[in-house]
Order: sequence, then structure tokens, then C-alpha cells
Amino acid sequence: MSANPAQQKSHWLLAALLLAQIVLMSASARDQQSGQSMLRTWIMTPLSFVANRADRVYSAVSGWIAGYVALRGVREENAHLREEVERLTAERNEALERSNRLDLVERELGLQSRPVWPSIAANVVSREMSVWSRRLIIDRGTLDGVKKDMPVATNSGIVGRVVSVGPNWAQVQVITDKQAGAGAMLQNSRAMGEMRGLGSDRCELKSISTAQEVQIGEAIITTGLDRIYPKGLLIGTVEQVESDPNSPSLRIIIIPSAKVDRVENVLVLMVEEKDLKMEEADKSSMGSR
Repeated sequence: MSANPAQQKSHWLLAALLLAQIVLMSASARDQQSGQSMLRTWIMTPLSFVANRADRVYSAVSGWIAGYVALRGVREENAHLREEVERLTAERNEALERSNRLDLVERELGLQSRPVWPSIAANVVSREMSVWSRRLIIDRGTLDGVKKDMPVATNSGIVGRVVSVGPNWAQVQVITDKQAGAGAMLQNSRAMGEMRGLGSDRCELKSISTAQEVQIGEAIITTGLDRIYPKGLLIGTVEQVESDPNSPSLRIIIIPSAKVDRVENVLVLMVEEKDLKMEEADKSSMGSR
């Protein structure tokens, strides 16, 4: 026979009381090793297990996300580098094509390319940089084939010309010397004038008409007409343009491209006036054909 409802209720009440007693005893009981209550130990043990597993999962997910973000950054950087390589490759091909077209035009017109003049390297052993004289002494001379009026330059631009020479030395007049000069022209417009030194760290381009448009930063190159410097060598860039209403010419200040005041090594171009005359005669004969 089944128990009546009153008996069932008393059984559940007794079970609840026993469970409460056990909980109270556990709460008051202490673990001998840790000193904590048994109830706290029972509760924290499974929770610690769950927290430990959750921490591992979180660390794994965080590492994966960080790795994904880093990989995505590398992919974006690689894509950018590929675009840059493609752009540079296209520019290189375009430059080669322009060079090939120029060579073709020169051949068809019978023009000669600018010669590459031989040169020898020299060291600057002393210098004089004053308002009255701006000159260098280099350790090359007649024993090396150096002659008076040979141009001196660096890879950045012209430095000056040889004004006196000995067996193992040569004196160079720097382009910023007040007595220095050279045939010069604006690279863009090809307007020609004369470059003169200012006795400081600057030069001046003279005889350029006020009607000529001149841009700050425009390159100034040699004309070759002075029979000292071959045509096309870089002198410097335009720093300042001044216009005087009482003068038909502009006053153009030039920053030399070569660091003439601090240069330590130079190149002596082994070119003489007769070589430039021969080059000019060859061009004239080509143009008359």
C-alpha cells in the first residue's frame, strides 16, 4: 500500500531538515590543511575547474584573434608592396621606352649623344674660402695629365676649373669665386645667360630677360659655349628671382648643387678646349647634312 499524503510530506520535511543540517555542519566545519570551510571548498572546487577551462578557452580564442589580425595586417602590407612594385616597374618601363624613342630620334636625325668624358679622382688638400678668393688645392697635377682650364666636378655638379697646376698638385677656382664664370642656361626654357660667382656660397645667373618666366628650384646647366665646361653639366638650382624695373634682365640667385665649400673629393674631367671645339664642329656638320 502506498503511503498517505501526510506521511510523504513528513518524509520530504525530514530530508530537507537533514540536508540543512549537513549544509550547516559543512559551513561550520574547517578543512584541516587549508583552514577554509568545507562548504566553501565544495563550492570552489568545481567552480575553479570551470574557470580554469574557461581561461584556457579565452586565451586560445584571444591568441587566434591576435594572430588573425596580425596576418591580415601582413596581407594588407604585402598587397601595398605589390602595388608599389607594379607602379615602379611601370615607371621603369616607361623610362626605358622614352630612352629608346630618344635614341631612335637621334639616330634618324644623325645627332650624337653627349660624350662621357674620362675623369680622374682627386682629394682636396687645402682650401681658401674668403670674399676675395675662393679656391681649392687638389693632389693631382701634370704627372696625372691635369692641365689648366680643365673642369672639376662631383657627381652632384660642377665645382670649378683648374687655374694653375704643378707636377702633383693643381689649384681650382671655385664657381662661387667673384672672378669665376661659365656659360649657363635654364634647363626648362633653355634661355641662355652667364653664371658669375658672388664671392659667397652662391652664384648669379645674368643676362636673362625680364620677360622670361623662371621657376624657383629650376635647374641651371652649362651651355658648353665657354669652351671650358661641357654642355649639360649641372650648376645648381634657382633660389631667388629679382626684377628691377630699371634693368632689362632678371637677377637670378643660384644655389650650387655641389657643396663647393665643404667638398673633400672631386673629379677632374680630362677635357680640353680643343675637344669641345671638335664636338661643336661635329654637331655643325651633322646639322648641315
